[in-house]
Amino acid sequence: MKIGLILRGNYRKTDIEIMKKHFDVVSFELPIELPEFIENPEDYLKIPKKFFDVDMIISYAAHPDINLEIIKLAEKNGIKLVIFSGGAKAGSYKQLKEEGKKRGVKVIWEEICCSTPAINDSRFDEFFSLFGVPEFEIEVKNGKIKDVKVKKSAFCGATYFVAEKIKGLSVNEAPAKAGYYTQIYPCMASRGINGGIHRAARVHKRAVEKALQKANKLNKHLNS
Repeated sequence: MKIGLILRGNYRKTDIEIMKKHFDVVSFELPIELPEFIENPEDYLKIPKKFFDVDMIISYAAHPDINLEIIKLAEKNGIKLVIFSGGAKAGSYKQLKEEGKKRGVKVIWEEICCSTPAINDSRFDEFFSLFGVPEFEIEVKNGKIKDVKVKKSAFCGATYFVAEKIKGLSVNEAPAKAGYYTQIYPCMASRGINGGIHRAARVHKRAVEKALQKANKLNKHLNS
């Protein structure tokens, strides 16, 4: 499987390194500074033809005019899935979705990458089995976390960071600590009281809680 990433400046390089462990990845870098309104977005998307030999595109452009143009380029090159990360900065979900529907391109729009849902399309099962809403497998011994495996990771790699940090913690403190470590990871989610970083923390906290519930059931079964 081959993935194309549209970057904004030098950000999201970690995503490339993580995805390269599993897939072929190509990227195109936009300038960090872009005008608020872009009349001719194609002027900024001088993307080499070989870039479009991909199965799907993930855009971190965080610009509505650029992202609408990316959907057009996806249609032109037969690409059936585009994921937009960045929430409102990426553009209107309704507008992007309608543009995708008109052009036969499936659009996923998310504020934070760790809440990206899987879609019911076997062509992309391989990707969504590894990336999206975080999933852990946790081994517990004597009330403490002995080992953590990442079954599914956020695009940015925060899930792997959390997994390492919660090893050795008690099962009672691990979920809250998972949320804390998500927030200190260099995640690109918005900050502040209502920032997406808090949602990312809750997503990882719940993922740890689910994994601990499974570990508890397994231990009960083995000891019964």
